[in-house]
Amino acid sequence: MGHKLKQHDGFTLIEAVVTVVIMSLLMTLAMPAIKQSYTQFQMDTAIIQLHKDIRWAQKLADREQAKISIMFLQDKQPYRYAIQWVSGGTRIKTVELPDNLTGIQATAIFINPDKTFMKNGHVLIQKGEIRRYVYYYQTGRSRVTSIPD
Repeated sequence: MGHKLKQHDGFTLIEAVVTVVIMSLLMTLAMPAIKQSYTQFQMDTAIIQLHKDIRWAQKLADREQAKISIMFLQDKQPYRYAIQWVSGGTRIKTVELPDNLTGIQATAIFINPDKTFMKNGHVLIQKGEIRRYVYYYQTGRSRVTSIPD
């Protein structure tokens, strides 16, 4: 009569090590794509928030029949923008943009009481190769895009 081998549940040490090595390699390959996706998400969120704030400031200018400005503060990271009354310069709201932006192109946006802008323009925020734009037009219209005109 032969001895029966004991049957063990679980993995051997070699199986566990091979599994960990394979998982590590897959994560190493996936990390740049995950980081890129997160950066794109951050930029999309920031530019959509800016667009919403522009639209909100237009409604506020109309409701209060006063001029409002959106000033871009680029003195330190994270960059910010401030929505304020033109007369008196009292800030209504300040919003931070994502950390470590590599570029921002923006001039002050002035909104008239009739919701129009004083002039056409755009805001560009950039992080690495990722760029997002908000375009605004004297007619009061604005739009968001990732591709420049």
